[in-house]
Amino acid sequence: MEQKSGVKGRRKERIRNLLEDKQDTVAVPPLFALPEKTASFKEWGAGPKNDLAPSAEPDPEVMWKERRGGWEDEGGGGRSHFSAGFIRRTVASLLVFGAVWGIFFLHQPWALKAQDFVSDALNKDMDFAAAQVWYEEHFDGAPSFIPIFGDEEQPAQKVAAAHALSAPLEGSIVRPFAATLKGVEIMPAEDSKGSITVKSVDTGRVLSVNNEAQGGIRVTVRHTGSVTAEYGHLSGTKLAVDDWIQSGDTVGWMQETKDAETGLLFFAIMKDKTYIDPAEVVSFD
Repeated sequence: MEQKSGVKGRRKERIRNLLEDKQDTVAVPPLFALPEKTASFKEWGAGPKNDLAPSAEPDPEVMWKERRGGWEDEGGGGRSHFSAGFIRRTVASLLVFGAVWGIFFLHQPWALKAQDFVSDALNKDMDFAAAQVWYEEHFDGAPSFIPIFGDEEQPAQKVAAAHALSAPLEGSIVRPFAATLKGVEIMPAEDSKGSITVKSVDTGRVLSVNNEAQGGIRVTVRHTGSVTAEYGHLSGTKLAVDDWIQSGDTVGWMQETKDAETGLLFFAIMKDKTYIDPAEVVSFD
Protein backbone atom coordinates (compact mmCIF):
# COMPACT_ATOMS: atom_id res chain seq x y z
CA MET A 1 0.00 0.00 0.00
CA GLU A 2 2.76 2.37 0.88
CA GLN A 3 4.45 1.58 -2.44
CA LYS A 4 1.28 2.40 -4.41
CA SER A 5 0.82 5.68 -2.53
CA GLY A 6 4.38 6.65 -3.38
CA VAL A 7 3.87 5.97 -7.08
CA LYS A 8 0.70 8.10 -7.12
CA GLY A 9 2.43 10.93 -5.40
CA ARG A 10 5.31 10.89 -7.81
CA ARG A 11 2.88 10.97 -10.79
CA LYS A 12 1.00 13.96 -9.40
CA GLU A 13 4.25 15.74 -8.74
CA ARG A 14 5.40 15.06 -12.32
CA ILE A 15 2.14 16.34 -13.82
CA ARG A 16 2.29 19.49 -11.67
CA ASN A 17 5.81 20.23 -12.86
CA LEU A 18 4.82 19.77 -16.53
CA LEU A 19 1.88 22.15 -16.20
CA GLU A 20 4.03 24.80 -14.51
CA ASP A 21 6.66 24.57 -17.25
CA LYS A 22 3.99 24.93 -20.06
CA GLN A 23 2.49 28.05 -18.47
CA ASP A 24 5.93 29.63 -18.32
CA THR A 25 6.64 28.99 -22.04
CA VAL A 26 3.15 29.45 -23.74
CA ALA A 27 1.03 32.61 -23.30
CA VAL A 28 -2.64 31.84 -23.75
CA PRO A 29 -4.45 34.84 -25.38
CA PRO A 30 -7.63 36.04 -23.72
CA LEU A 31 -10.89 35.00 -25.29
CA PHE A 32 -12.08 38.64 -25.73
CA ALA A 33 -10.30 41.93 -25.17
CA LEU A 34 -12.10 45.29 -25.01
CA PRO A 35 -10.46 48.22 -26.83
CA GLU A 36 -8.96 50.91 -24.70
CA LYS A 37 -11.30 53.57 -26.23
CA THR A 38 -14.92 52.60 -26.76
CA ALA A 39 -16.50 53.92 -30.02
CA SER A 40 -19.52 56.20 -29.77
CA PHE A 41 -22.93 55.41 -31.32
CA LYS A 42 -22.26 57.51 -34.47
CA GLU A 43 -18.80 55.94 -34.96
CA TRP A 44 -20.04 52.40 -34.33
CA GLY A 45 -21.20 51.87 -37.92
CA ALA A 46 -17.74 52.64 -39.33
CA GLY A 47 -16.07 50.03 -37.07
CA PRO A 48 -12.93 50.41 -34.91
CA LYS A 49 -10.06 52.37 -36.33
CA ASN A 50 -7.16 50.34 -37.57
CA ASP A 51 -3.97 52.15 -38.40
CA LEU A 52 -2.56 49.11 -40.17
CA ALA A 53 -5.50 48.88 -42.65
CA PRO A 54 -4.80 50.61 -46.00
CA SER A 55 -8.26 52.27 -46.29
CA ALA A 56 -11.61 51.66 -44.58
CA GLU A 57 -14.65 51.27 -46.88
CA PRO A 58 -17.13 54.16 -46.30
CA ASP A 59 -20.62 53.40 -45.10
CA PRO A 60 -23.17 54.37 -47.84
CA GLU A 61 -25.83 55.25 -45.29
CA VAL A 62 -23.50 57.61 -43.43
CA MET A 63 -22.48 59.29 -46.72
CA TRP A 64 -26.14 59.71 -47.75
CA LYS A 65 -27.03 61.35 -44.43
CA GLU A 66 -24.06 63.72 -44.66
CA ARG A 67 -24.82 64.81 -48.24
CA ARG A 68 -28.60 64.82 -48.05
CA GLY A 69 -28.78 68.50 -47.12
CA GLY A 70 -26.77 69.50 -50.18
CA TRP A 71 -28.97 67.43 -52.47
CA GLU A 72 -32.16 69.01 -51.15
CA ASP A 73 -30.88 72.56 -51.65
CA GLU A 74 -29.22 71.92 -55.02
CA GLY A 75 -30.43 74.39 -57.64
CA GLY A 76 -33.27 75.65 -55.48
CA GLY A 77 -31.51 77.80 -52.92
CA GLY A 78 -34.30 77.01 -50.50
CA ARG A 79 -37.01 77.91 -53.06
CA SER A 80 -39.75 75.46 -53.92
CA HIS A 81 -39.50 73.65 -57.26
CA PHE A 82 -43.22 74.26 -57.83
CA SER A 83 -42.91 78.05 -57.58
CA ALA A 84 -39.89 78.10 -59.91
CA GLY A 85 -41.70 75.99 -62.53
CA PHE A 86 -44.87 78.09 -62.20
CA ILE A 87 -42.92 81.29 -62.84
CA ARG A 88 -41.23 79.84 -65.93
CA ARG A 89 -44.54 78.67 -67.38
CA THR A 90 -46.18 82.02 -66.69
CA VAL A 91 -43.39 83.91 -68.45
CA ALA A 92 -43.54 81.53 -71.44
CA SER A 93 -47.32 81.94 -71.70
CA LEU A 94 -47.04 85.73 -71.64
CA LEU A 95 -44.42 85.64 -74.40
CA VAL A 96 -46.62 83.43 -76.62
CA PHE A 97 -49.67 85.60 -75.98
CA GLY A 98 -47.72 88.76 -76.79
CA ALA A 99 -46.37 87.23 -80.02
CA VAL A 100 -49.85 86.20 -81.23
CA TRP A 101 -51.30 89.57 -80.24
CA GLY A 102 -48.59 91.38 -82.21
CA ILE A 103 -49.07 89.21 -85.33
CA PHE A 104 -52.70 90.31 -85.64
CA PHE A 105 -51.58 93.95 -85.90
CA LEU A 106 -49.31 93.26 -88.89
CA HIS A 107 -50.33 93.10 -92.54
CA GLN A 108 -47.28 91.34 -93.94
CA PRO A 109 -47.80 88.18 -96.07
CA TRP A 110 -46.20 85.93 -93.46
CA ALA A 111 -48.31 87.53 -90.72
CA LEU A 112 -51.51 86.91 -92.72
CA LYS A 113 -50.64 83.23 -93.02
CA ALA A 114 -50.04 83.03 -89.28
CA GLN A 115 -53.36 84.80 -88.65
CA ASP A 116 -55.19 82.30 -90.86
CA PHE A 117 -53.58 79.39 -89.02
CA VAL A 118 -54.55 80.75 -85.59
CA SER A 119 -58.08 81.57 -86.77
CA ASP A 120 -58.61 78.09 -88.20
CA ALA A 121 -57.35 76.49 -84.98
CA LEU A 122 -59.71 78.58 -82.86
CA ASN A 123 -62.78 78.12 -85.06
CA LYS A 124 -62.35 74.42 -85.76
CA ASP A 125 -64.33 72.10 -83.49
CA MET A 126 -62.63 69.04 -82.12
CA ASP A 127 -63.85 65.82 -83.72
CA PHE A 128 -64.55 63.76 -80.61
CA ALA A 129 -66.06 60.91 -82.65
CA ALA A 130 -62.84 60.44 -84.62
CA ALA A 131 -60.78 60.66 -81.43
CA GLN A 132 -62.91 57.98 -79.81
CA VAL A 133 -62.56 55.70 -82.84
CA TRP A 134 -58.78 56.09 -82.79
CA TYR A 135 -58.66 55.38 -79.06
CA GLU A 136 -60.78 52.26 -79.40
CA GLU A 137 -58.62 50.97 -82.26
CA HIS A 138 -55.35 51.35 -80.33
CA PHE A 139 -56.59 50.61 -76.81
CA ASP A 140 -59.21 48.40 -75.21
CA GLY A 141 -62.35 50.48 -74.85
CA ALA A 142 -62.81 54.21 -74.35
CA PRO A 143 -61.24 56.18 -71.46
CA SER A 144 -63.71 56.41 -68.60
CA PHE A 145 -62.13 59.58 -67.19
CA ILE A 146 -63.46 61.59 -70.20
CA PRO A 147 -67.24 61.97 -69.77
CA ILE A 148 -67.97 62.33 -73.49
CA PHE A 149 -66.33 58.93 -74.11
CA GLY A 150 -68.37 57.15 -71.44
CA ASP A 151 -71.57 56.70 -73.45
CA GLU A 152 -71.54 53.11 -74.70
CA GLU A 153 -75.08 53.18 -76.10
CA GLN A 154 -73.96 55.00 -79.27
CA PRO A 155 -70.92 53.26 -80.80
CA ALA A 156 -68.34 55.47 -82.44
CA GLN A 157 -68.42 55.70 -86.22
CA LYS A 158 -65.82 57.01 -88.61
CA VAL A 159 -66.94 60.26 -90.20
CA ALA A 160 -65.42 61.00 -93.59
CA ALA A 161 -67.84 63.71 -94.74
CA ALA A 162 -66.37 67.18 -95.20
CA HIS A 163 -67.72 70.33 -93.56
CA ALA A 164 -70.96 71.30 -95.36
CA LEU A 165 -71.04 74.78 -96.93
CA SER A 166 -74.24 76.70 -97.51
CA ALA A 167 -75.09 78.10 -100.94
CA PRO A 168 -74.32 81.80 -101.53
CA LEU A 169 -77.78 82.29 -103.12
CA GLU A 170 -80.71 80.34 -104.52
CA GLY A 171 -80.13 79.55 -108.16
CA SER A 172 -78.66 77.14 -110.67
CA ILE A 173 -75.26 76.81 -112.32
CA VAL A 174 -75.27 78.00 -115.95
CA ARG A 175 -71.52 77.88 -116.52
CA PRO A 176 -69.87 74.81 -114.99
CA PHE A 177 -66.44 74.50 -113.48
CA ALA A 178 -65.09 72.56 -116.48
CA ALA A 179 -65.42 75.66 -118.68
CA THR A 180 -62.82 77.75 -116.82
CA LEU A 181 -61.36 75.39 -114.15
CA LYS A 182 -61.57 78.33 -111.73
CA GLY A 183 -65.19 78.71 -110.72
CA VAL A 184 -68.83 78.63 -111.73
CA GLU A 185 -71.43 81.21 -112.69
CA ILE A 186 -74.78 81.00 -110.94
CA MET A 187 -78.10 82.37 -112.22
CA PRO A 188 -80.44 83.50 -109.42
CA ALA A 189 -83.84 81.86 -109.12
CA GLU A 190 -86.64 83.18 -111.34
CA ASP A 191 -88.63 84.57 -108.42
CA SER A 192 -85.66 86.70 -107.36
CA LYS A 193 -86.33 90.31 -108.30
CA GLY A 194 -84.77 93.59 -107.37
CA SER A 195 -81.68 93.45 -105.23
CA ILE A 196 -80.35 89.93 -104.60
CA THR A 197 -78.30 89.28 -101.47
CA VAL A 198 -75.19 87.11 -101.69
CA LYS A 199 -74.43 85.30 -98.44
CA SER A 200 -71.27 83.87 -96.96
CA VAL A 201 -70.96 80.10 -97.25
CA ASP A 202 -69.06 79.80 -93.95
CA THR A 203 -67.32 81.75 -91.21
CA GLY A 204 -64.23 83.58 -92.34
CA ARG A 205 -62.12 86.72 -92.71
CA VAL A 206 -62.14 89.08 -95.68
CA LEU A 207 -58.83 88.95 -97.52
CA SER A 208 -59.50 91.44 -100.32
CA VAL A 209 -62.18 93.60 -101.97
CA ASN A 210 -61.29 94.40 -105.59
CA ASN A 211 -62.93 95.90 -108.66
CA GLU A 212 -63.26 93.62 -111.68
CA ALA A 213 -62.51 94.57 -115.27
CA GLN A 214 -66.19 94.20 -116.19
CA GLY A 215 -67.15 96.73 -113.55
CA GLY A 216 -68.27 94.38 -110.82
CA ILE A 217 -66.81 93.83 -107.34
CA ARG A 218 -65.05 90.64 -106.20
CA VAL A 219 -64.76 89.76 -102.51
CA THR A 220 -62.27 87.09 -101.38
CA VAL A 221 -62.91 85.45 -98.00
CA ARG A 222 -60.70 83.03 -96.13
CA HIS A 223 -62.97 80.43 -94.52
CA THR A 224 -62.22 77.67 -92.04
CA GLY A 225 -60.64 74.41 -93.09
CA SER A 226 -58.10 76.04 -95.46
CA VAL A 227 -60.94 77.05 -97.81
CA THR A 228 -60.88 80.36 -99.72
CA ALA A 229 -64.01 81.55 -101.55
CA GLU A 230 -64.36 84.23 -104.22
CA TYR A 231 -67.65 86.09 -104.75
CA GLY A 232 -67.59 87.98 -108.05
CA HIS A 233 -69.82 90.17 -110.27
CA LEU A 234 -71.25 91.92 -107.21
CA SER A 235 -72.93 95.31 -107.55
CA GLY A 236 -71.89 96.44 -104.08
CA THR A 237 -70.61 95.40 -100.66
CA LYS A 238 -70.12 96.87 -97.20
CA LEU A 239 -67.20 94.63 -96.26
CA ALA A 240 -63.59 95.73 -95.89
CA VAL A 241 -60.31 93.88 -95.56
CA ASP A 242 -59.91 92.00 -92.24
CA ASP A 243 -63.66 92.04 -91.52
CA TRP A 244 -65.03 88.89 -89.89
CA ILE A 245 -68.26 87.34 -91.15
CA GLN A 246 -70.31 84.38 -90.03
CA SER A 247 -72.02 81.75 -92.13
CA GLY A 248 -75.09 83.34 -93.76
CA ASP A 249 -73.91 86.93 -93.32
CA THR A 250 -74.22 89.31 -96.29
CA VAL A 251 -71.14 89.44 -98.51
CA GLY A 252 -72.69 91.82 -101.07
CA TRP A 253 -75.63 92.28 -103.38
CA MET A 254 -76.48 92.07 -107.08
CA GLN A 255 -78.67 94.78 -108.63
CA GLU A 256 -80.96 94.42 -111.65
CA THR A 257 -79.72 95.94 -114.89
CA LYS A 258 -81.59 98.38 -117.10
CA ASP A 259 -83.09 95.45 -119.00
CA ALA A 260 -84.64 94.20 -115.74
CA GLU A 261 -82.24 91.28 -115.77
CA THR A 262 -80.02 90.18 -112.95
CA GLY A 263 -76.42 89.31 -113.71
CA LEU A 264 -74.67 86.06 -112.94
CA LEU A 265 -72.77 85.45 -109.71
CA PHE A 266 -69.22 84.24 -110.12
CA PHE A 267 -68.37 81.83 -107.32
CA ALA A 268 -65.07 79.99 -106.86
CA ILE A 269 -63.58 77.85 -104.08
CA MET A 270 -59.89 77.25 -103.53
CA LYS A 271 -58.72 74.39 -101.29
CA ASP A 272 -55.06 74.39 -100.30
CA LYS A 273 -54.16 76.85 -103.11
CA THR A 274 -55.97 74.75 -105.74
CA TYR A 275 -59.31 75.56 -107.36
CA ILE A 276 -61.96 72.88 -106.92
CA ASP A 277 -65.47 72.46 -108.30
CA PRO A 278 -67.86 74.33 -105.94
CA ALA A 279 -70.63 71.89 -106.87
CA GLU A 280 -68.73 69.16 -104.99
CA VAL A 281 -68.96 70.95 -101.63
CA VAL A 282 -72.03 73.18 -102.06
CA SER A 283 -75.54 72.02 -102.87
CA PHE A 284 -77.19 74.25 -105.54
CA ASP A 285 -80.86 74.06 -106.46
